[in-house]
Amino acid sequence: MRVLVVEDHRDLQANIARFLEPDFVLDFASTGPQGLALALAHTYDVIVLDLMLPGMSGIEVCERIRQLAPRLVPILMLTARDTLEDKQEGFQAGADDYLVKPFSLRELRWRLEALARRPVPPSGRRLQVGGLTLEPESGQVCRGERTVRLQRTEALLLRLLMEAAPAALSSETLARRLWGEDAPESSALRTHIYALRKVLATLGLDHAITTRRNEGYSLDASRCQTGP
Repeated sequence: MRVLVVEDHRDLQANIARFLEPDFVLDFASTGPQGLALALAHTYDVIVLDLMLPGMSGIEVCERIRQLAPRLVPILMLTARDTLEDKQEGFQAGADDYLVKPFSLRELRWRLEALARRPVPPSGRRLQVGGLTLEPESGQVCRGERTVRLQRTEALLLRLLMEAAPAALSSETLARRLWGEDAPESSALRTHIYALRKVLATLGLDHAITTRRNEGYSLDASRCQTGP
């Protein structure tokens, strides 16, 4: 597993290196701009990103990675800021997980391995349902002349719904496909469904994702046609 650690505390860098090597291939960056440059220049299985960095904050680095990187690499936020508002800001910027300092190095390893096991979108396969198209690797979704870029989990969720359309997928199936055996609490899926619906609404698709009683969620192709 190849991991990029963007952290400006040298002692913490050394502790992580001693614990994870030689089982992991590690690259380190000490500033936000350096971390962003490495993230865009190389392919990593997971990126560990400190929130408070010289030159560019971890939030900004995360947002730029999501905007510019050609693939949706998992990002683990590593920070001493532990309020719900801080965590919400990190997740909204595109983080996949959040670990608060001080932390156990064993827990860091478990989280890295869990993130690396999560499914990733296949490369080079564009999906289309009606007038809605998705580039799974970049998370870019288009309808007509309007384009938005989804966060990693929402992109995976939309991919699953598009591949299954018009059939419905149960909550259990979606959670298993999104997170494998490391599925979070049941409310997490509803939260991501809600977030995806909000993004699709910006494309004029307010009711594209339907909820079928006793069946699950589906993407309604008839509501995904290109608007005027």
